Amino acid sequence: MIVKSEFPILEYSTDKIAVINPDREASKADREGQGAGGFGRFPRLCLVTFFEEVLKGAVEQYGGEKIGTYVSEMKDFHVYRFSVEGTEVCAVQAVVASGSIAMMTEMLYGSGVEVIVCCGGCGVLDDIPEGTIIIPVWALRDEGASYKYLPPARFIELQSGPILRFREVLSGHGIPYIECATWSTDGFYRETKEMVAIAQFRGKVFGQILYSGDILTGGAEDYDDRDWNNNVSAREKLFALALEALCRL
Repeated sequence: MIVKSEFPILEYSTDKIAVINPDREASKADREGQGAGGFGRFPRLCLVTFFEEVLKGAVEQYGGEKIGTYVSEMKDFHVYRFSVEGTEVCAVQAVVASGSIAMMTEMLYGSGVEVIVCCGGCGVLDDIPEGTIIIPVWALRDEGASYKYLPPARFIELQSGPILRFREVLSGHGIPYIECATWSTDGFYRETKEMVAIAQFRGKVFGQILYSGDILTGGAEDYDDRDWNNNVSAREKLFALALEALCRL
């Protein structure tokens, strides 16, 4: 049933069976002994990261093997499997924009993934020092994809399970952090995106951890990117912390 609205973006279908379902190709591949992209099924734990260079380092460090590919007009995003202290996980670089990340997330869940942890960076709207670790606990829904998965609402809460694991890991290492809301939008020059709506719709698990990057307070003439894209140490640290939290889920 479609819940009608004056505005198409706010219309919501209660039917969970779509014309094209993410597990359709996965089921076909299973019958043929293959998974997504002609590879095997994915591990239940998956790390999605913004950081291509850190992912490459992790693949080399843990001896990762390519097990699938998300094919995009931007490029091919390969999925890698490796083991962390006896726990099997997979990892992939995130695509950009809510529509694209929704399709990637559906591919991962349809290929056997049950839990996704995402690590990335974000702009900040307060005087937060660069490199501060942030746990999002809810998000302002100002993008399009989540409205295809959940009824219209201003905010969405992130799941408590991953948040608890992030707190445990960060506290265990004596690393300070803050909890806050994220602003989720499709407009690149308005900032960021979110995946939690898909996880709730599919009955899966999703959590996200970020580090503070550019600062977006003040006028355009005051903008400071703080060279956040080159903060390699913060990215490597965040990736390791996210991986540790993932293995606890």
